[in-house]
Amino acid sequence: MKQKEIFMAYINNNRDRLQEDVRQLQQRLRYRNADAVDCLELSLALERLNAFEDFSKSAMAILKLSVPDPVTYVSIDSSYAKKRVERERSKGK
Repeated sequence: MKQKEIFMAYINNNRDRLQEDVRQLQQRLRYRNADAVDCLELSLALERLNAFEDFSKSAMAILKLSVPDPVTYVSIDSSYAKKRVERERSKGK
């Protein structure tokens, strides 16, 4: 695996993890009474995701990287790979 592929995998995995954190916190708020701590946790999770998005865009611009089209993901779980491909395709819409 090339260093560029490793870096892109790092970006994709961290983005997925941060998006999952936001999704879980939003689900938690949806099904119970929210207090100030819940709102703060969600706000911080959104800021971490936004900061990582900014970092990854800057890093990819500096390194002149782009996501190849069509996006191909290899995963043991085929549903995960399908979700990643659909997410990448829907980003530009």
